[in-house]
Amino acid sequence: MNPRAQWLTLLLLSGLWAGLLLWRIADTPEPTRVPLKYVTGQAASREDGRGKPAAGMKIRMDLLEAGRRQAAGTFVAPKNIFAPLLREAPKVKVAGTRPGPSSPPSPPDVAQAPAAPTNVVPVAPPGPTPEELAAQAALQAAQAELAQYRYLGYLSRQGRQEAFLSKGKELLIVRAGETIEQRVLVKAVSPTGVSLQETRANVEKTILLAGEDK
Repeated sequence: MNPRAQWLTLLLLSGLWAGLLLWRIADTPEPTRVPLKYVTGQAASREDGRGKPAAGMKIRMDLLEAGRRQAAGTFVAPKNIFAPLLREAPKVKVAGTRPGPSSPPSPPDVAQAPAAPTNVVPVAPPGPTPEELAAQAALQAAQAELAQYRYLGYLSRQGRQEAFLSKGKELLIVRAGETIEQRVLVKAVSPTGVSLQETRANVEKTILLAGEDK
């Protein structure tokens, strides 16, 4: 389509739209005009402004008042959605109790002792020295050595008492002052017991006659 044809088409459409607009304006009906009742300088009647009640209609004021009372009785206060969720519990006062006199506030501490540190590791007491351990071991060995002897009986010969001792399966006849195995000294012999001494640890033990120690 050449430019001339385009211009002709545009003019034709513009004329068509203008004709439709004029036809729409001409076809619109004129507004209805009502004469005014009010005349300048004339007082308006009060009865004209009030609506006339319909015939046979009566207003029940008692029913209206009863409805108002019922609405006021069933009214529920609206819930405050902005109120805090947690509230302090009300204080319950026990009957028969009286509040005692309030104690005076304690004076502030002038000086407080420093708190003891909580991360202090307790120091273990020192153990026994090697010398003490050796002495304790020797004492236990001497006591075990003397505990192996049993006093079986005695015999008086030439005014001297002889004791019959046993150590395991070995039978020994000893007198006071003799030494057994070069480390056990017989210090005293009596009809009821024998006193022995372990010379290395200097431990003494009295062995009673068999049957007397029960």
